[in-house]
Amino acid sequence: MARKIIVLLLAVSGLTGLGLGYVWGGLQSYARYQQASLVGGQHCGGQLPVRVCVKAPQELFSAFYPSYLHTGSAVVEVLFSSVAGPQPLRVSVAIAGFSQTETRTVSAEGRVQSVGFVPPLLNGVLRTLTSDRQTQVQVTVADGQGTRYYSNAIPLQLHSRRLMAWSAANRLRLAAWVTPTAPAVEELVSRAMAYLPQQPPPAPAAMTGYSGTILRQVLDQVDAIFDALRLDYGLRCQRQGAPYAGPESAASATQLIRLPSEVLQQGGGSDAEVTLLLASAVESIGLHAVIVVLPDRTLLGVALSPDAQGFGYWDASEISAAMTGDAVNIASDALYAKEEKQGAVVDRILISEAHRAGVVPML
Repeated sequence: MARKIIVLLLAVSGLTGLGLGYVWGGLQSYARYQQASLVGGQHCGGQLPVRVCVKAPQELFSAFYPSYLHTGSAVVEVLFSSVAGPQPLRVSVAIAGFSQTETRTVSAEGRVQSVGFVPPLLNGVLRTLTSDRQTQVQVTVADGQGTRYYSNAIPLQLHSRRLMAWSAANRLRLAAWVTPTAPAVEELVSRAMAYLPQQPPPAPAAMTGYSGTILRQVLDQVDAIFDALRLDYGLRCQRQGAPYAGPESAASATQLIRLPSEVLQQGGGSDAEVTLLLASAVESIGLHAVIVVLPDRTLLGVALSPDAQGFGYWDASEISAAMTGDAVNIASDALYAKEEKQGAVVDRILISEAHRAGVVPML
């Protein structure tokens, strides 16, 4: 136990504010991603006197769509004008089999104007979207009497909600898989409470996050969640790492990631999936999680205080080993310290930073 306390003191003193250094860069990356998400083909046409151009993406990562809705970030942009003076128009956009139809009423003039669309999702569509699908962006421009000036069905590749698009500009989007209010995650936290009395005294009485706890009791709560996954669920974890080279890299790649509820239901997953499951559980009790990407694995980091004064770490790939959460925490703290000293930490993705940027759980 003395060894763990020493590690904790080093974490508090050496890691103060470490994650905050990524906040500004992360927000800038997010803005670049939002702009890039609109890049696609431009489809122009229309019957005189109306001229229409539609900017629509060629592919869409469905896991990110709830965040577009949350922030009002346009997925489709329609540019319009009229050579015959003011012309009232109704512009409608829908993604076939994925969204409802969104309609805007505009007044076309000689100058080019634009209007953005992020049509509401069809009820329950994301739950069933577990593989890629070819669909269409349907755009119609008509006047109040129903006369159509433009109609088009633009091809769109709709990616599975399980597909994460790794890139520097897209790093915060990983938080879409952190689902703290999912019933399966809440059930995990409830079961983990049975493991609190097994923590060294004074053990926390309940899963209260930072409220009414000392530093060690923050770790005890995460240890209890880890132990519940290992003992109650018999969860298995395969180390795969993430195909991501860090915020300074221009490389991009994709990775299949299931939701925490699916990982629990199916009894295991990759280290990235189990790390996101752990992050969902700790976020559900009010603790602040960070996903640490190392060259060969991902770690869960948990802030030791609400103002992120130091972190504790857990290696999800050790969940299959006969080690308590406490022992995994000690080993993972040492692993992180070594990797950080060698400059080998690929990235630290703060879930709170992602939330500030408008990233929300996909379900």
